[in-house]
Amino acid sequence: MGINVAWIEEQAVNANALKNGRAIYQSGKFIKLYRSADETFYMGECLGSGSKNYITSVDFQDQSHPIFRCNCPSRQFPCKHSIGLLFAIEDKANFEICEIPEDIVKKRERLIKRAQPKDNTEKKPKKVNKTGQKKRWMKQKEGLFVCETMLQDITRMGVAAFVNSQLKDYENIAKQMNDYYLPGIQRLILELVIEAKNALTSDAVYDGVIANMLRLYQIVKKGKQYLDKKINEEEITQDDQIMDELLGHVWNLKELKEAGFYEENQEFIQLGFCSKNEDTLQIGYWYVHPLQEIHKTVNMRPLKVAKYIKEDDSVLEKVRTSCLYLYPGVNNRRMRYDENFTTCDIEAQDYLHIREIAKMDFEQVIKEVKNQLKNPLCDQEIAIILAYEQIKQNQDDFVMVDEFNHQLKLTAMEGTSLHALTTLPSQNLLSKQCALVIFSYNYHTHYLLAKPMSLISNEQIVRLLY
Repeated sequence: MGINVAWIEEQAVNANALKNGRAIYQSGKFIKLYRSADETFYMGECLGSGSKNYITSVDFQDQSHPIFRCNCPSRQFPCKHSIGLLFAIEDKANFEICEIPEDIVKKRERLIKRAQPKDNTEKKPKKVNKTGQKKRWMKQKEGLFVCETMLQDITRMGVAAFVNSQLKDYENIAKQMNDYYLPGIQRLILELVIEAKNALTSDAVYDGVIANMLRLYQIVKKGKQYLDKKINEEEITQDDQIMDELLGHVWNLKELKEAGFYEENQEFIQLGFCSKNEDTLQIGYWYVHPLQEIHKTVNMRPLKVAKYIKEDDSVLEKVRTSCLYLYPGVNNRRMRYDENFTTCDIEAQDYLHIREIAKMDFEQVIKEVKNQLKNPLCDQEIAIILAYEQIKQNQDDFVMVDEFNHQLKLTAMEGTSLHALTTLPSQNLLSKQCALVIFSYNYHTHYLLAKPMSLISNEQIVRLLY
């Protein structure tokens, strides 16, 4: 296999990946190297930062389109470990001869089959088990009645009595929601219990508990109406289907496409990335062009099964895909994209596109955000790009000022400090720029929180949190 440094440079997604890949090989981190006898498959075992070594490979079955694979958490293709493997091949390192792994053989067969002309003979539509569907919807409705009864009991006893009761009993009710195919309702009940526990340690401030009860009640009420429409085979619109998301339906890409929740030929740039709840929830916020909207990726990794679910990571390149899937929702909708994507460097015009959707008037933004947060179907965190005249420090506080001299007090994202604003690469970033700001409401302080996540200039995105 004729590989040279110039070809490797073409494969690398950016200069850092190239530099890091070369360093991995030169520092001897590959402890095992293998290749097939026909030199169409190469594989290496590489020391990594985790407890287990990374397995990286490159498949040259189609030499014009090599396929890179690695079990590291990076979203770059090829990742730095794959680049390191290419340098090992270029350097003619000592590779042991091996059989091509069975899973690679099967993947090759699938690729060949996919490339073959499709049979155009008409296929019979897949039969839908309407009886089974109705049984599931009836079961879900039964679970909503259980939740409604729980809320009625809490109302009768009073919020103070609920907060001081055996909250373990309500956690058990949350667990029961799995039996009713309602994981979304389960999460909402657990959030209610968390707010009750917070109220025990916050001088009996019950606003968060009441707000969560009202939201849960509204979703239960609308959920029952939605299930009745499905059971009675009434017309279901795309707007109605937001209830599937709130009740906890697990969508697959095929379902999203059949329901019309997709956009073709999109490109998107990650503006910020964060992990929450002890890394069990990973959220990336993205600018999607040409939609000119902010949407998010959500990766849930419950502790019990975290080792089986790949971690998400920061993405520093522009991503392009022929099909972007958008879940039903009100704002900052959850998005997904399949493996058929490409990446490239972010260009100057991309920063201009992002800045074009920035909001100018902070007072108007605050009104809009408050109205959206009152909607029980709306996510309780809203990401918006703001254009500011300056960010300044008033004693221990930092404020963002718009062109109309309206001020917005800033709050740090979890795990960060706003004093990072004093150590930016350039102090020019503090004036006449844009920022990705996450809005939410604190029921204990009764303040609307504005948390800056990234600063966006004409030349770069500076993340305050990775």
